[in-house]
Amino acid sequence: MDWSQDELEDEAMETPAAPGQRVGLWVRGHLPLVLFAALLITVMFCRGYWSPDEPDFAQCVKEMRERGEWLLPYLNGQPYSEKPILFYWFMKVSAIVFEKLSGGLGFQQGIAAWALRLPSVLASIAFVAAFHRWALRFLQKDVANLAVIILATTPLWFWQSQFIQIDLLFAALVAWAWLCWLAGYLLLRGQTKASRENEQDTWFLKAYVFLALAFLAKGPLALVLDFLVLGAFLAWQRDFKALRSMRLGTGTLLFLLVAAPWSVMMAMKAGPQYVYELLIHQNFERATHAWDHIQPWYQYGVYMLGDFFPWVLLLPALGFFFVKGGAHRAPLARFLALAWLVPFLFLSWVESKQGKYLLVAYPFLALLLAAMLQPLAVEGVSGRRIRRLGGVLGLGLGLLAGALLAVAFGAGGAKLQTQMAPFHTLIRVMAFVATMGALSVATRAAVSEGRFLVREAGITIGLLFLLGGTWGFRMLDPQKDTQRWTAGALPLMQGHRVYFWDEIRSGAMLYTDIKMPEVLSDEGLLALKPGDRLVVIESRWEPGHLGLKPGTMSSFQPLLKLGQGGDTWMLMERR
Repeated sequence: MDWSQDELEDEAMETPAAPGQRVGLWVRGHLPLVLFAALLITVMFCRGYWSPDEPDFAQCVKEMRERGEWLLPYLNGQPYSEKPILFYWFMKVSAIVFEKLSGGLGFQQGIAAWALRLPSVLASIAFVAAFHRWALRFLQKDVANLAVIILATTPLWFWQSQFIQIDLLFAALVAWAWLCWLAGYLLLRGQTKASRENEQDTWFLKAYVFLALAFLAKGPLALVLDFLVLGAFLAWQRDFKALRSMRLGTGTLLFLLVAAPWSVMMAMKAGPQYVYELLIHQNFERATHAWDHIQPWYQYGVYMLGDFFPWVLLLPALGFFFVKGGAHRAPLARFLALAWLVPFLFLSWVESKQGKYLLVAYPFLALLLAAMLQPLAVEGVSGRRIRRLGGVLGLGLGLLAGALLAVAFGAGGAKLQTQMAPFHTLIRVMAFVATMGALSVATRAAVSEGRFLVREAGITIGLLFLLGGTWGFRMLDPQKDTQRWTAGALPLMQGHRVYFWDEIRSGAMLYTDIKMPEVLSDEGLLALKPGDRLVVIESRWEPGHLGLKPGTMSSFQPLLKLGQGGDTWMLMERR
């Protein structure tokens, strides 16, 4: 690929279409985006709130609506300091607006899972659309289309796009801020022709605005990653002089205008302890002295095997393309590589690790892979190269099909087969789809039809997402959602004070009007009155946990035991 060219012919240069044809032409030109949007909108209605995180966010929005609160999220009656406010605003607005527009479809107590899921869905669709337009402008049409297919069929991107969690919104905001900054840099250094005078200033200023929104979504991590990625790029370019042209003064003012008002009002209302919890404890202390999700330094390499499948299998070829193919000489390619590598290395240093933290890097990997794969559609490209890359993708899909078939026909031991028994038909259908996809990709590779490799692999993965996100989610929902628990426990709770042993699982109270204060010590349990109710997760109800004593355990009797997710939840009564 020629990294220095400005762009392909603009679509406006083509013969004007009749008004009735424009929609069809637009859909055809944006088909991967349209299919991705349709998939997400279909899937978002297929399940309720899945523990542990979705019920927490839902409960916060529910309590914000009950209180008429806009400044702070609340959980279990207390200010909730895990994340800043932006995602809660989007969820609350969605709940208010769509409760009215839908006539209360699926709403209970002011919230509905699909309405709270909508901000993640819309953020993903909007980002992928903007991502596509950006690649059309600064790369090539074929690269843009391939990159959208790769990103949309990245398992972690799909999963977070339909999950009630902050990480997709944060990743989209940070990634778009970086793409805006990169656009400004390319225009500044004449790597791309400007469409108007001083166009780079607009892109730089957009970057500051979206970085501020990312700060409001997840806090200081946005600034840390931005500093590391941009600093590494300018150092590689030996071009710190560019800082003089990046509108730092105006950009800093814009950042403060967006981020400071809520930050100041939050600090004034919640006080210094809340600010400390939000900014220091949940960020810097989590990074250096983590208390959960502690993993070895190499864990992100393990996460990527599933989170970026099957495209992760092409990373060795991408490394060769980047170094031996000369891509590393182009500023654009350098930035794309650093936007993946720097977060990967930094997050590998951080003690607390989850695959979703690396989500911000995948759009840039998608662009690099698309640039590597785009020449396969050109006549005269080596058939051997097409067969090699297509063979890798086909092999990956074949291994997936083999794993699904093995589970469907008894592999994995008695415990796994007991868990999978209700899903055998679904697994077999998914195995069939994966097998057909593997054969299709392998066949295309064998006859050197390189232009179809990404499309065939993307269709296969997309069909698997559709099956899993509809059929699979509906089958899993009774186990993951807590409505069944609430139906059994609520009649036994009514008229009594209810407490929760250890840190609250919001699913226990989400479908009720009951707040459940946490009890965190043996002494706290003994202070409960006869008849008080206590919600307990069985794996936490054992001697020694939080100082729990056998004598104290015997002072409670079980009223209800119910399997919930991978554990058992119990409702206890103080004797």
